[in-house]
Amino acid sequence: MNIQQVVENFCRQNNALGYRVQKALEYRDALSRGDVNSAEFQELMEDLQRLDNIQLSADELDQQILFNDCINLLKNIPIS
Repeated sequence: MNIQQVVENFCRQNNALGYRVQKALEYRDALSRGDVNSAEFQELMEDLQRLDNIQLSADELDQQILFNDCINLLKNIPIS
């Protein structure tokens, strides 16, 4: 599965992880437009990865791990 497929899969989900991937894409767009700088982008992306007092089931934990991998890839893909 490539990053585009992973992103699309998350975006189809109507839950917090889907919302956070959509926000990550919005932040990438903001970076490419110059609305935020690289440091701000990294900080925003790291904020998306934080879990605050959330207890996850095994399935949710697997999804969270995949989500973190997805966000890390999005943070590191060069903006064209």
